[in-house]
Amino acid sequence: MADETRPIGTRTQRRPSRTRTPRGPSRWTVRTRVLSTLLVFIAGGLAVTGVLTFAAQFRALDQRIDAELWQEHSELSLIANSTDAEGETIHTTADSVLVNATDSAAPSDHESVIALIDGEPRYQPRQQDFALLPEPPEDASHADAAAVTAESEMVLAEILDAQVPDRTVIVPMEAHGRDLRVLIASVSVAGDEQQGVFVVANDIGAQRRELWQSVALFSGMSVLVLLLAGWVGYVVTGRLLRPLVDLRGATEQVTVTDLEHRVQVPDGGDDLSALAQNFNRMLERIQEGFAEQRRFMSDVGHELRTPLTIVRGTLETTDVQDPDDVAESHEIAMEELDRMGRVVGDLSELAASSRPDYVKLRPVDLASFARSAFARIEHIGEREWILERTADVVAEADEQRLTQAVVQLAANAVRYSDDGSRIWFGVDQVLGPEGPEIHVSVRDEGVGIVEEDQQRVFERFTRAESARGAGSGLGLPIVQAIAEGHAGAVRLLSRLGRGSTFTIVFPQFSAEAPRAVGEGAEPGSDHTGTRATHRSDDETDEPPRREQG
Repeated sequence: MADETRPIGTRTQRRPSRTRTPRGPSRWTVRTRVLSTLLVFIAGGLAVTGVLTFAAQFRALDQRIDAELWQEHSELSLIANSTDAEGETIHTTADSVLVNATDSAAPSDHESVIALIDGEPRYQPRQQDFALLPEPPEDASHADAAAVTAESEMVLAEILDAQVPDRTVIVPMEAHGRDLRVLIASVSVAGDEQQGVFVVANDIGAQRRELWQSVALFSGMSVLVLLLAGWVGYVVTGRLLRPLVDLRGATEQVTVTDLEHRVQVPDGGDDLSALAQNFNRMLERIQEGFAEQRRFMSDVGHELRTPLTIVRGTLETTDVQDPDDVAESHEIAMEELDRMGRVVGDLSELAASSRPDYVKLRPVDLASFARSAFARIEHIGEREWILERTADVVAEADEQRLTQAVVQLAANAVRYSDDGSRIWFGVDQVLGPEGPEIHVSVRDEGVGIVEEDQQRVFERFTRAESARGAGSGLGLPIVQAIAEGHAGAVRLLSRLGRGSTFTIVFPQFSAEAPRAVGEGAEPGSDHTGTRATHRSDDETDEPPRREQG
């Protein structure tokens, strides 16, 4: 059949691509894979062990049979070369040598000996395992006797053909259904014209069959071992991998609307137990995250729905013919849109705080930071602003984010305090349980916070009813996110009617580059890193900075 060719430059028509049907779940579970791998290794080990062991035994069998045959030859040589007390050779004829060699021979199992004189069978031991040239049984039929005689003659002819004058050879041979290894030794004596042949045959086939029976027994036992190992492995791996089955079932049951399912943790404290525990913790975190997301979306919807409702209601009731009414509606709409803008901006800030690069730590001179931050916050409201203390040290912080947090805390203090009241701002270095810490605090003389609400103020969209001015309720969560970005936290100390103190606490140096207290950030810096001395207002050289009325 001629090959089909295509002219150069022509285009073959593309076959339409076949849509592959997605395959179902694989039947090869972890249990099946582990058990299969285990059984394959066991079977491979048994096979390699059996092959090497029995190959060595077959080789040892060949060597042992050759050694036994040559041992018979050595005994024949001793008889042929034996001398009397005067040093004369005892055996002067080949017949004498063969008679004595045959009489002294003690054939072992699977061994036969026969002596030939001038090509005719002459002598053989009285007791031996089998006859190399057997006579027909007396009760054998004529046909059977003729068959035995014919085969014996054929074996004799094969022996004579393999004989090498004045030499000894070992040849393989088949006789009477036996696989033999035969030693054929020529015997001749000086002065004697007779030619003798000493023949020793070993039935190597029978011994090989015994070894093959051992191979079959080993194979059968190996199969039983594999079956037993498979059954035990199936039971054991089923118990060990039970948590994985539970995990698979849990993953099939867990949905966005149902995160209540948990995996039973097995006893033992092993890796699978740890996996089950971690899976349950992961489900708890996911469940908390979904719940928090739902609350967040509900709060966002509520916060944005209120100004939209106000704007819509205002526009619907505005008398477009009345300039004063239009101006008032315009002012209300702008205020509400500004509030929506603040909410959206704070939400964007909160979303950005989850990024790993939200806070970028760099060496910051805290004394300079305190002065710069105080210069910003003292213009927020009509209050008596006091720079209580500063720490002349260097810390690893994000100055921009830290200033943002301080401004937020200051605005919060203004919102919850009266005009003319005092607000203190301070930066301090404190020796914490894990090393030096930086405390940035804002303290006011405002209305304070009841104890049951002190944790709730860090939740999104939480505002106290005593607040002055409209806030988004996202300020303190942003401050908390900034503190956590510095590997720190926000502490609150407040009493109702006595004011509140918010303190941002974070380590002076990050865990990646720990330094002892007293180290500066830059070579040649005058910062000693020592804790700032607390002095009262009467002891200071200069009066604290206060807002100019």
